Amino acid sequence: MRFNAFGQGDDEPGTVTRNYRVLLVSEVDRGSLAVALRGPYSALIELGGDDEPVGDWAAVAISGAGFYLSLTTATGFGLQVAALVSDELVARGVVTGEQRSVVELCLQEAVANAIVHGNLGIASTAKDYPEGYRVFSQLVNERLNDPVLRRRRTDIFTRWSSRLLDISVADQGTGFDTSVIPTEVDGTSRSGRGFVFMRALAGRVAVTDGGRCTSLRFML
Repeated sequence: MRFNAFGQGDDEPGTVTRNYRVLLVSEVDRGSLAVALRGPYSALIELGGDDEPVGDWAAVAISGAGFYLSLTTATGFGLQVAALVSDELVARGVVTGEQRSVVELCLQEAVANAIVHGNLGIASTAKDYPEGYRVFSQLVNERLNDPVLRRRRTDIFTRWSSRLLDISVADQGTGFDTSVIPTEVDGTSRSGRGFVFMRALAGRVAVTDGGRCTSLRFML
């Protein structure tokens, strides 16, 4: 794993200390991401390749109570991102163990939507065809092998106070018509279940940026 960082330290280039607030990471796996999240960083960003414009990402430093996580689609799909973020929120004393499960369930749904429907551009209707789930899985695998799609980013922003936790998940897909999001689904519905599910558990769910950003609010 290679680290680079921007922030307040006086260390030699390429080293990391607890003074740095923004961390750039390459060759990410679950273990390295978990270790990096435990540091006192305002932002953790995975580099998409050697030609990634590092300077552009340095501007996302977050001050105050919160952190920002940016992963490529390929990494986000392969890691249990919602679990890792939820673990970090517990470790930082933002949520309790009892609150954690609700946060993780909602965040997992939002991240899955961002990656599969947003960045990979796979509609839920793909499951409506005969052998739909097999076709759906095949589409996921094919598009994860697309070098452009696999480098699209999934961004997770968190902010909290003593009473509220806000989490936003953004993707780089083409978005969708947010007016079609259902308020309830019946037993035969294959799409829209995730939003109904999140709204039942979170204090508030908002979809913005033409469907490319889902924001969750939890009362603490």
